[in-house]
Amino acid sequence: MESATAEDVRSKGLARAAYKNVFGLSISNMLVFCAFQGLQGLQSSINSANGLGLISLAILYVFFVITGVVTPIVVKILGTKYALLGAMVCHFIYVASNYYPDWYTLIPSSVLLGFASAPIGAAASVHLIDIAVKTAPALKETQQNLIGQFTAIQFLFFPLSQIPGNLASSLILLYSESNVTRDNCTANLSATVIERKYFYILISVFLLFDITAITTLALTVDRLPRVPFISTNDKCRVFLLTPLTETFRALRNWKIHFVSFMFLMIGLEQSFIFGTFTEIYVSECVGVSRVGFMIIAFGLTSAVMSVLLGKILKYAPRFVFVNVAGLMNILLMIFLLKWDRTPSYVLIFLFPVVWGAADGIWSTVSASFLGILFPTNSAPAYSIARMWLAMGFVIGFIEANFGDVTGGLLLLLAAVPVTVILYMVVEITVYLQVRKRPTNEIDLTIARTSPSSSMHEGLP
Repeated sequence: MESATAEDVRSKGLARAAYKNVFGLSISNMLVFCAFQGLQGLQSSINSANGLGLISLAILYVFFVITGVVTPIVVKILGTKYALLGAMVCHFIYVASNYYPDWYTLIPSSVLLGFASAPIGAAASVHLIDIAVKTAPALKETQQNLIGQFTAIQFLFFPLSQIPGNLASSLILLYSESNVTRDNCTANLSATVIERKYFYILISVFLLFDITAITTLALTVDRLPRVPFISTNDKCRVFLLTPLTETFRALRNWKIHFVSFMFLMIGLEQSFIFGTFTEIYVSECVGVSRVGFMIIAFGLTSAVMSVLLGKILKYAPRFVFVNVAGLMNILLMIFLLKWDRTPSYVLIFLFPVVWGAADGIWSTVSASFLGILFPTNSAPAYSIARMWLAMGFVIGFIEANFGDVTGGLLLLLAAVPVTVILYMVVEITVYLQVRKRPTNEIDLTIARTSPSSSMHEGLP
């Protein structure tokens, strides 16, 4: 009886520690991305001169791709908590550089944030999966279900990050926007002059989000066990050779690339929304102050879909939702190709709602599926996946700056069926492998964990 009580107390303690980490990490990520999402959605409108806004975003994601190769090394050396803290400081510097947006301020800070963006995503995913794997028995859940639940919580808060920052930007910009009657959509209507004092207020609010995020992470997220003191040669093996070997081994795994094409799709989709849609369909039709409200509709819908999907995936197969998301995207692209733009508030906000629902499915399924495929050595898988995500943003922002709206829509229209087909190939392959095995085991081709590669893992 006493042992049962002690076991219950231990289980409750592990559960509290797990959810403290999950919610602390999710909330701090939400806060730091409040500022970034608010700025990203406005770059194509307020920094449109010579394409500075979109070019800076493209450069950011180029360095995101470059950093993806060494992300496991950064996470292993610093640990998940300190990798996250360092990346958030880089977010702070990027936001501060927008006080005086110019080529010599915005481009260097974009490079710095690009280097930091891959570690922040990989470290967050590794931290959550590590906690799920270690606490699943105590919480009486399977690892697969707990990874899905924790991922759903994270992706609930991530789309919500688009609400506070964009709400602040829309409310502040409403005071500085010219009172213009809009009978049609023209480029002249998007060139709204923003008084400097309102701009400084907006950036200051974004900096406050970053400070709160850093404080929240430092106080609520536990530091996972670090590698003990070892010799210089062993440090080279643990911190450099092993992560690089794991990453290049992962690069040879076709399943990672097929699933990660969903991340490429997410990057293409969101770069179109934040780059082309905000300028061409929102700023030019209903005003730049409505950009924030539009992105809120997108983020809120995506958040609701993510949390619902986290529960429904227990009872319905993933491939059904992936195909539904693909169909939604295709229908939306076809409508936009045929639509003659008019200043319609209903349509301007209906599009992001549909997009948000599809985005919630893409985001939740892709992240949770990778976690299920590679639960014990997820850092290389997630770093590669986020490289695909970054490539989607790079391609999308370059197309938005140098191409046209039709080209962007056709690019998305072609990417959707390819994404669905590649995902279905992996899903069917894994299903057939599971049926052939005596236990409910999935393929973990790259998830061969050596003692050195698991030293940084574990819940305190």
